[in-house]
Amino acid sequence: MDIVKVCPEIGVIMDVDSGLIAETREDIVLVDLNPLREEIDKLENLAKAYENSLDPRHAPLKSYPGREGVYDIGGIFQGVFFGFWITMAIAILAIILIISIYPKLLGINL
Repeated sequence: MDIVKVCPEIGVIMDVDSGLIAETREDIVLVDLNPLREEIDKLENLAKAYENSLDPRHAPLKSYPGREGVYDIGGIFQGVFFGFWITMAIAILAIILIISIYPKLLGINL
């Protein structure tokens, strides 16, 4: 709500949004809610970006254009990365187990 003081001496103001001209009163306090509205808009954008981060089809909030599938690609790479290392750990355990059960395969006589 923006106001313009038409005549400060006699207390006449005008509301810019509605064009209403009125008299100021001492028992009414005017509060400008525009800064609060701007902060709420920022929070709404952040909440929407957080909600969109749960859907891999959307791009992150502050990203370059053309990055709509970044979460899909990240999920694939994460699965491949952890799958590789888990498979390597299982393979090493299997090799150690086979060597401990059948030492003659390597020519070790215990």
